[in-house]
Amino acid sequence: MLDDDEHDAWLLHHRGASWEDIGTEMGCSPTTAQTLATAYEKRTDAAAHTAQNTLF
Repeated sequence: MLDDDEHDAWLLHHRGASWEDIGTEMGCSPTTAQTLATAYEKRTDAAAHTAQNTLF
């Protein structure tokens, strides 16, 4: 399985960890951790939009 820092940051925050704790865990700043999680959300939202069938 590939490392996915974006997913890891998102998942830790989703589970209730603070950005400070996530940054410490991942060895980066809290801002970088939040940026990674945001990138994951954008990536998965775009994938879902692409996979969505047009209704009309």
